[in-house]
Amino acid sequence: MVTDYDLIVIGGGSAGLTAAEFGAKIGAKTLLVEASRIGGDCTWTGCVPSKSMVNYSSKVENLRILKEMNLIKDSEELDYNSVYEYIQDRIKTIYNEESPEALRKKGIEVLIGEAKFISDSKIKVNDKEIIAKRFIITTGSSPKIPIDEIEGLGKITFYTSGTIFDLKKLPEHLVIIGGGPISCELGQSFQRLGSKVTIITTNKRLLPKNDPEASELILQTFKQQGIETIFCEKIVKAEQKSELIEVITEDGKTISGSHLLVAIGRKPSLSRLNLEAASVTLKEGFIDVNKYLRTKNKRIYAAGECISSYQFTHVAGFLGYIAVRNALLPFSSSAKLPLIAWTTFTSPEIAFAGVEGLFERLNAKKYSEVNFNLDKVDRAITDSDTAGFVKIYLNKRQRIVGSLVVGSRAGEIIHELILAIKNKEKVSTIANLMHIYPTYSMIVQQAAIKKTEESLLEGFIGKLIKIVTKLNLFF
Repeated sequence: MVTDYDLIVIGGGSAGLTAAEFGAKIGAKTLLVEASRIGGDCTWTGCVPSKSMVNYSSKVENLRILKEMNLIKDSEELDYNSVYEYIQDRIKTIYNEESPEALRKKGIEVLIGEAKFISDSKIKVNDKEIIAKRFIITTGSSPKIPIDEIEGLGKITFYTSGTIFDLKKLPEHLVIIGGGPISCELGQSFQRLGSKVTIITTNKRLLPKNDPEASELILQTFKQQGIETIFCEKIVKAEQKSELIEVITEDGKTISGSHLLVAIGRKPSLSRLNLEAASVTLKEGFIDVNKYLRTKNKRIYAAGECISSYQFTHVAGFLGYIAVRNALLPFSSSAKLPLIAWTTFTSPEIAFAGVEGLFERLNAKKYSEVNFNLDKVDRAITDSDTAGFVKIYLNKRQRIVGSLVVGSRAGEIIHELILAIKNKEKVSTIANLMHIYPTYSMIVQQAAIKKTEESLLEGFIGKLIKIVTKLNLFF
């Protein structure tokens, strides 16, 4: 059998790019096949455009605050087309580093077209049959559309995270179905840019995968900003009424708006791969892989959102690297995530990091926690930006097993805690680590000092210290 490639990577998102680059670096003849645009959802419809919008809208919010403080005069009304152009410019800048031309310079061959398996070792792309020793499937995910659950949804115009950034005119009233990170980040951004925003969710709270205290803080922040949040058991109908779209809940409430965004989650993109021909099976809608990311076909591995419910670019990249390492090199490495971390880029931000099973162990009271509020941090006070807190989770040996940071720059602050978790550091290590004053990250040290002092002074050593101090034995 003639082998055309050592490695074929199917899907050019974060996992696929990481996999293809690593494959080429270690000398494998590598082909990257992408059905649409290199970069995947992260570059075109996910992290890059959404964080660009978050950044733009935060600057608009800062201008509003300065006006309220009479520090600047009224400026011209926002032209939403400038938002669109800014987002597209950021996308283009990042895409330039991952374009087919840029990848070819790294030794990666690129083919644009849909891949379809026709055997356990062969795919077909654009009527061309290609053979490889190993395959990595990294086709990512796409927005879930509840056409069957919401009557009339398929008959009206609505947006998803994949199309909302195509808007060139600011929605007058944006109605969002869903209460997760996409809904909250985009809802707050559009509100800051001038839209009226209503979020409808069938969850019991916003951001249900985050800490309840953090979710409540975001809810109260949204209330202050004028973002309406509606909690309901079920959404039953959506219909077009003249210039408005109406969304109707099971209890009969009707919410009307000019535009509708559906953001209830994502599903793996696998339908056109013809996986049956390659003897690749699914489990609960995801590609079934073992701990080494290998499918039941020994030639084929998979990584990213097509195998994992953790829908984060950094997780996809990590898994893409492990998949290639195991596909091409000896002594396979487990892809089991030692810990997981993410940030929700609302204002305030919510950043989490923790070992597997953290929340279950918290509920079982096997872990303790220490809290510290951002309003006790000098930099936050000087910036008038004190909404937030930090929680550090500890095992019985006072080693850090997880953390939650809520506030400005939370996504940046969390990284020293990720390192502490990975290295199984004690909380006293953070307490004794010099932090620059005045910075937001001092909240981590202040929380660690609080816990270290409590542990020291409450025990036998603490009692001894107090006795020695009282007797002035060393003065």
